[in-house]
Parts: sequence; C-alpha cells; structure tokens
Amino acid sequence: MNKTEYQKMLAGEYYLSTDKALMQKRTIAKQTCFELNQCSPADTKTKKRLLKALMPNAKGLWLETPFYCDYGENIHCNGSVFLNHNITVLDGAKITIGSGTLVGPGTVFAATSHAIEPEQRKLGVCISREFAIGENVWIGANATILGGVAIGNNAIIGAGAVVRQDVGEGETIK
Repeated sequence: MNKTEYQKMLAGEYYLSTDKALMQKRTIAKQTCFELNQCSPADTKTKKRLLKALMPNAKGLWLETPFYCDYGENIHCNGSVFLNHNITVLDGAKITIGSGTLVGPGTVFAATSHAIEPEQRKLGVCISREFAIGENVWIGANATILGGVAIGNNAIIGAGAVVRQDVGEGETIK
C-alpha cells in the first residue's frame, strides 16, 4: 500500500509539499492563524475556540499573537506553556513542548526543511523531523530550533541561538 504524502511527512520521509491534500491542510491552518491574529486581545472566548480548533493537541497553551504555523495539529503540549509574540512553527512533524516552558518572541520551531538536492527542491520535496522540548525550558527571543533535536528539562536557550543538536538537561546554550 502506498503512503500518502501526509503519512510520509509524519514518518520523517521525503514528501512532496505541493501535494493537494497537504496544501489544503496548510490553507485551513493558515486561515485559522489569520483569524486568531485578528482577534481582539479582550476576546478570550474566540481566541480559546480558535486555539482549540488549530491545535487540538496543545493543552494548557497560552500564546500572544501574531502566531503562525503550518498545520497546528502536530504541536503537542500538556501543561503551562507560554509562547510570546511572533512565533513561527513549521510543524510537518510532531513537536512536543513540556510543561512550564517559556518561549521568547520571534522564535522559530522548524521541524520542516527543504530537500538538499536542487532538482528535488524545485519539485517542492521536503523532510520533517520530530523534536521535543522538555519541561521548564526557557527559550530566549529570536531563537531557532531545528527538527530532530531534543532539549532537556530546565535547559536555557539564549536569545538568537540556533539549536541544531540535542541540549542536555539544565544545559545553557548561548
């Protein structure tokens, strides 16, 4: 049985990002992000409804707008997680964020990357890799977290850092 492009994406295999079904899912998520970003800060009821629709696997999440993501459903958290303004999440793979994690403004979570080969890139071939952020992690402003990494509990990721490899428990990356 052939896998769908969505199944390939979630399995960490190369997939065609221009697949009609994937494009449709991204359009729905981006429309919901647009609505969320237009919400009045005082309209918490609408904001909660939109967050639940966009990210059904993110319990205990609080975020400041604007916020952007590709799918939303691949973002997982269970507990007190705070995402500050202007967060971008390329969630072509499962992204797990531990309870008590604080994420500074302008941070990018990039589980998805383009293919290395130019001919594949021209076709829209991508690959997505899961990553996990432990509990009580502090991520400074404008950090970038790349797919395939694990960040241990109580770690600190400094402002502007690019995380390309695992970060141990309690470790600080500048």
